[in-house]
Amino acid sequence: MFKFKKYVLCFTVSALSIFLYGCGIEDDEEGYGYYQYVNLVPQSPNIEFVVESSSLGDLAFTEATAYKYVSKGTFDIEFNQILPNIENESFIDDESLRVYANKLHSYILYGEASSPSNYTIEIDVSDVYSDDFDDEYAMVQFVNLANSGESVDVYLLDADDNLINQSVDYSLGQADTSGDVEVSEGDYKIVFTESGSDSILAQKNNISIDEGEALSYILVSYYVAGYDEARYKIVELNDTGSRSLTNQAADAHLRVANGISNTSGISIATGESSNILESYLELGSISSDVAISISISDSDSAESTTVFIVDSEDETQLDSTSLSLYADDQILLLTAGDANAAVSLNESNEDLRVIDTHGKILLSHAIYAERDETLEVLIIEEGSNPDSYDTELSVSYLDTGSYEIEAGNYDIYIYDSNDELLLEFTLYDLAEGDVVNLVTTDFETSGSPYQIAEYFN
Repeated sequence: MFKFKKYVLCFTVSALSIFLYGCGIEDDEEGYGYYQYVNLVPQSPNIEFVVESSSLGDLAFTEATAYKYVSKGTFDIEFNQILPNIENESFIDDESLRVYANKLHSYILYGEASSPSNYTIEIDVSDVYSDDFDDEYAMVQFVNLANSGESVDVYLLDADDNLINQSVDYSLGQADTSGDVEVSEGDYKIVFTESGSDSILAQKNNISIDEGEALSYILVSYYVAGYDEARYKIVELNDTGSRSLTNQAADAHLRVANGISNTSGISIATGESSNILESYLELGSISSDVAISISISDSDSAESTTVFIVDSEDETQLDSTSLSLYADDQILLLTAGDANAAVSLNESNEDLRVIDTHGKILLSHAIYAERDETLEVLIIEEGSNPDSYDTELSVSYLDTGSYEIEAGNYDIYIYDSNDELLLEFTLYDLAEGDVVNLVTTDFETSGSPYQIAEYFN
C-alpha cells in the first residue's frame, strides 16, 4: 500500500526558540528551500506572523501560509497576538528559522495561548519537487501536537479499510513525528487512536494523496465551553496552506435555545415526540448539548434527525424540524414565537471554542415581534456614554452574532434599524476564557418590553 523511507530529522522544540541545527550536514552550496507558518495554538486568538519585518497576515487556529520558495538561510521571525483592542501584544520576537536547500520547513506555534511552544516539520523535497519526478508517491509526515499530552497510535489505511486486524503504523508521543514517509498515490483513511487502544481520537476518510506532493497530517486538540473533555481534529498542511479536516469519529452536538413566549417551558425530543431528552427549558435558556449528542451511523453522510419542540406544561407539540447532522457538527437550534400563535425554528453553526485571552459573547435574536428587524448591537464598558460609539454587531432574526472582547463589565444596547432602543442590559464579570450566550426574546407573555437572558457556558 505504501512505502517507508525515513530521513534524519533535525529540530529543537522549546517554549520560544526555533533554531534548526544542520546535524553535521555540509550546506555550503547555493540553493533554495521552502517555508510556511502555522497557527495550532488552540485557545489563542488570531496570530500575526512577521518574517523579516514583513507581515504574512493573521492566522486563525488551524490556518497556515502557503509554501514559499526562498533562498536558503536564516529568517528573523516575530509574532503578534491579535487581541480585541487597538493595541496588539507582541508576545514573541527575536526568533529565527534556518531554511536548508531542498527542504520544506513548516514552522508551527502550538500549546498554551499565554506562552506558545514551537515545532518545525522538515521534509526532504529534493525528489518529489524535481521537474522530472514520476515515481507516483508523495512525501508525508504524521505529527502529534495534541495539547492533551497523551501518546497516540497512527493508522494509514486504504480508503475502504477499518481497524480490524490492522497493525499500528506509528506510535507517537506528544510533540513527536513519524519522520518522512513515501506514500504511494491513492485514496486513504487516516486514524489517530489512544496509544495501545482502539479508542479513536480523530479519523478522516477518503483522503486523496497525489504524486509529487509534500503533506503533513497533524493531530490537534482544543476545548469548547461547557465541556471538560478535549475535542480532536486532524490538520493537513499542503502547498496552499492548510485544511482543517472533519473528525469523522466524533458525534454531532446540538443545543436548543428557547425563545418561545406564553409557555412555562419547552421540552426537547428527538426521533419521536415522546423521546424527551431535556424538560422544562425556560424562556431564554439553552439546553445542554451533553444531553443531545448524536452519534453519526455513517461518518461519510449526514444523519437525518427530527427534533420536536414540546410544551412542557400540556405536552402538546409546538413545532418540529428535520436536521441533517454531520460528524463533528456543533449546532444551535434557535426557537422563537408565541406558543399560542406561531413558532419559528432555525439552526446555525455555533462557535464555542474557548479563547484564553478574552471573552466571547454570542448574541441571538429571537424576538418574534421584531422578526422583520435586524438588531444593531452596541457593547461598551459599563458606565460609558452610548452616544459616543457606533454599533459593531448586526444580528438578523433567528441568527446569532459573535463578539470577542476583553474581560470586564459591559453595558449592552440593542437598537432596531431606526435606532430605536429596544433593550438595555449590563453583563457583569465577563472573564478571560468565558463564552456567554445572550438570548433576546419577547416578554414571557409576549409583546413588549423585550427581555434578554444570559447563559454562561
